[in-house]
Amino acid sequence: SRDQLTVSFGTGEITGVFVHDIVCLGDQKEKPGPAVATSGTSMLQASVKKTISVDFVELNEDEDNNTKHGCLYMRFNTAIEMTDDPFENFGFDGILGLGLRSLSQAPPFNLVESGAKEGAWYGDDHRLKMFGVFLAVSDFEHSEITFGGYKPEHITAGEQISWNKVYDGHLGHWQLAVKSITADGVRLPFCDDGTCRAVVDTGTSLLGVPRKIGRELVLRLRHKSSRAGCKTNLPALEIQLEQFTLVLGPSDITRAEGGVAALKEPNAAAQEQTNSTALKMPANAAQEQTNATCMPMLMFMDLPEPLSPKTLILGEPVLQKYYTVFDALAPRIGFATAHHVRPTL
Repeated sequence: SRDQLTVSFGTGEITGVFVHDIVCLGDQKEKPGPAVATSGTSMLQASVKKTISVDFVELNEDEDNNTKHGCLYMRFNTAIEMTDDPFENFGFDGILGLGLRSLSQAPPFNLVESGAKEGAWYGDDHRLKMFGVFLAVSDFEHSEITFGGYKPEHITAGEQISWNKVYDGHLGHWQLAVKSITADGVRLPFCDDGTCRAVVDTGTSLLGVPRKIGRELVLRLRHKSSRAGCKTNLPALEIQLEQFTLVLGPSDITRAEGGVAALKEPNAAAQEQTNSTALKMPANAAQEQTNATCMPMLMFMDLPEPLSPKTLILGEPVLQKYYTVFDALAPRIGFATAHHVRPTL
């Protein structure tokens, strides 16, 4: 029988068999529209449930000559079983793991490491293990990942990338130090002990926060909508990193909910099953209602050790507002306000 591997992703898990094949990167034939999250999902890899000892053989010269630019020989896992939750709700064909090398089953499974080694993309020695992530916010643009560097045209004019050191890289996650958290102008003491961290994750749809601080953030950030609905700048959530401060306003992390919103905790069964919850609200909530409430879309997640209990997950809201560049060589992560194409009235 073929070697199998079971991996836990977020609230679900996948069992698959090992495959060795050519992977090619290129432009999409159809450009998908922007993602709109109405509930929280996270593909943050939690653990490998079953590890198989496999010997990996280096490719010989003849095999390598068969590849072309933009392609590479790579090992990956093809799913043969997966849980209904959450995968039945997704339309994508697979999960492109972009974690650090130590999170991979073995080096040949890591796309960035393998692609840089085989010359699958152009770039100087300092940028070969770098990739930039741009997430669209409208149908006038499309999301993309750039390997071997980044695209300056995705950065707002006049801005420079601010680099932040990645900590605990041996854990495999793109993890940054968080110096402070400020909500609606009030600096919270949650990070004063110096143990706050933030994992930047392209597979998480919302902003994930520890349950211990989640309720306070919701209470400080929810507010009555104005004539502009929830598309305003205040109250804001500020996450201070070592060299950059992420500022997320209502237009970035809230949805309008008609009537008086109630803050609810998940039931006990749900807590035991997923240990996380999202404050959900309909995507088509009527923002023009004068009694509508702008509710922050936060996902309560208490991550297990060895991650800090005070770990945030910076998902799509951050990646949409800020052009984000990952550098596996340093390792480090850079942020700059993203340049988006806005429709003209």
